[in-house]
Order: sequence, then structure tokens, then C-alpha cells
Amino acid sequence: MDNKRRLFRLIEVYLNGFKGDLVESIYGDRSTIKVHTVTFGVSDNSVLVELVVVLGGTINEETLDTSLAEILIQEALVYFFPEKTIKTIIRWDV
Repeated sequence: MDNKRRLFRLIEVYLNGFKGDLVESIYGDRSTIKVHTVTFGVSDNSVLVELVVVLGGTINEETLDTSLAEILIQEALVYFFPEKTIKTIIRWDV
């Protein structure tokens, strides 16, 4: 496992393990968040993280809110990249 994939796994364990109850309460039962890509900015001091929210059994307009995933990823990455600006892209999957 390379370092990038290890970073993805650490973030996913934090999001789905430690904060898994919050993820399931907002996005539905058996919902998870996966890290698709992490891109570092060349001209600015930023990190772009693309997340995929895998929805569980219930899908409605209320579950398509990106705010929880954005807050959780900001919380997680401040420890990995404290001096960088964190930007997110969130996609949905079923």
C-alpha cells in the first residue's frame, strides 16, 4: 500500500469509524464516505479532496446535503495539513 492510499484509508477510518454514527444519522443507514482523490495545489497552498458519499437504503432530498461531509473532512484534515486551505468536492453514489 503506497502512502497516498494509506492516507485515504486513515481518513476513511476516521469518517466511517469514529464519526460513523453521524454519517449514518444524516445520510441514512449503511451510508459511508469514501475518499476518491486528494490533489495538492501547485500555485496556492491548498488541498482538494474529492469525496464520494455512498448512500444507504433511504434516498431523499434531505440526505443530499453536503454540509456534514464538508465539516467532517475539514475536521479530519486539519491534523494532516494544518497550514493548507482545504477544499472539497462531494459526489453521490448508491
